[in-house]
Amino acid sequence: MKNKNYIVLFYVVVSVVWLVISDQLISVLIQGIPAKDQAVIHSLKGVLFITLSALLLHYLVSLYHKGQTKTRQYLEQSLENSRKEQQQWYYAQKMAKVAAWEYFLKTDEVVWSDNLYTLFGLEPDAPITPAAFFMEQVHPDDIDGLNSNMDAVIATGELDYTHRLKVQGEWRQVRHAGKVIYQNGEAFKISGIIQDITESYTREQLLNRTLEWYELVNKATHDAIWDWDLNTDQLIWNSGLLPLFGYDPKSIPKTMEWWEDKVHPDERKVVVASLDEFVLKVKKRWEASYRFLCADGTYKYVFDQAYLLKGEDGMPRRVIGAVKDIDEYKRKNEENLRLSEVVSKVKNGVVIKDCEERIQWVNPAFENLTGYKLVELKGKLADEILHGADTSSVTRDYIANSLREQNFFHAEIVNYHKSGQPYWVEINSTPIFDSQALHSGYIDIVTEVTERKNRETRINEQNKVLKEIAWINSHEIRKPVSSILGLYTLIQSTEDADEKQQYYAMIDDCVRELDEIVHLTAAKVNTLMRTEKK
Repeated sequence: MKNKNYIVLFYVVVSVVWLVISDQLISVLIQGIPAKDQAVIHSLKGVLFITLSALLLHYLVSLYHKGQTKTRQYLEQSLENSRKEQQQWYYAQKMAKVAAWEYFLKTDEVVWSDNLYTLFGLEPDAPITPAAFFMEQVHPDDIDGLNSNMDAVIATGELDYTHRLKVQGEWRQVRHAGKVIYQNGEAFKISGIIQDITESYTREQLLNRTLEWYELVNKATHDAIWDWDLNTDQLIWNSGLLPLFGYDPKSIPKTMEWWEDKVHPDERKVVVASLDEFVLKVKKRWEASYRFLCADGTYKYVFDQAYLLKGEDGMPRRVIGAVKDIDEYKRKNEENLRLSEVVSKVKNGVVIKDCEERIQWVNPAFENLTGYKLVELKGKLADEILHGADTSSVTRDYIANSLREQNFFHAEIVNYHKSGQPYWVEINSTPIFDSQALHSGYIDIVTEVTERKNRETRINEQNKVLKEIAWINSHEIRKPVSSILGLYTLIQSTEDADEKQQYYAMIDDCVRELDEIVHLTAAKVNTLMRTEKK
């Protein structure tokens, strides 16, 4: 029994029933009994009625109190649950940075929840005009957009708008979501929530910027990016796959088998095994170089590298990779290797210099020629390490001018071996230009010509001796011979013995002079013969 009226009504009904039933029963029982005894029976009936009434009232009152206790306990428990729910909702709103509000359109007033006051660092009873105060906190650049958006909200009945709001002196990004409440067919108020989304907005902006950078990097590097989900075993490619290899990423199977099938058969086993080992051993980085089958049936050399992403449990979750087309580089490198092998085997010295004329590379033949190793020559100027006292300054100036004007030149010059021994070299130097027609250095072909230069020196010396002999033959010998011939004519024309004797003496002097000339000529011929034998 939870209600007092029910107790009274129940008591009245029971009493009436008792009186009717008890009177009927007693009238039957007292028939033929003396009047004195009938009075006693009526007295007993009254005592019994009072006793039963007391017991019934006690029972009913006990039921009432039990009901009241249960009701009170229920209400207390409900109140406690409600208090907990309100507290949980308050902290949930606080953690989510969410607060509720209601904007009454006709009075231009706003009712805020406690969390909204807390958001602005105000007490709930702060003496402010909420609507005006709120608009003062909106970023000036967003006010017009917010006002124009309100017209659209009233027309559509829905509110969803993001703008900047000054919260405790700091500009924050907030989002409003709400619904228009109508009364009598007119917009009465807008009920909504406001949420601080600065962190998520910043992350989204950062993500968009990262995606933009990613696209720019993708365009700049022309790499094909792939994403392998280890849980689903799906392999996804970005748009770079089409321009590099001719495959549309939207139309190819998203499986590792597709990629494996495109790896060159000669390299497939090693490359796939290395990738599996990379995932199995949870390494950080993986890279491999192999040939990849293009859509047109040709193979390209590629350089593939990947990074492993792990979950919170430390287990591998995804592999992100990038495939770079190195086909042109690889083939040029192979060509350069073949060229390098040829250059390393030629007998001529080969020197590659940078734009500042500093040595960057030499072949083994040049090392043998100079006595210097590449590590001793690299970064040095040729004239500061190879030239010496007998090096022609005129030739050095000619070489310097040719290099300065980036012209081809041919020169012969004296260089010095590491041991200090001089030797002659012939240099043919050509400037190098890159694909953009920019000067990038020089290449010199150096040939030792010491033997030829020595031979030329000997020939010059022999020519000098021959010229001297020719001079003797044409001038020195002619004089005494002419004198002898003249004296002989005079001897023939005179009969005077003394005069003839005088002529004979003069002929004797000419003969001795002629003998000296012949001996001198013989000496020069001997010198010439010795020079020839060297």
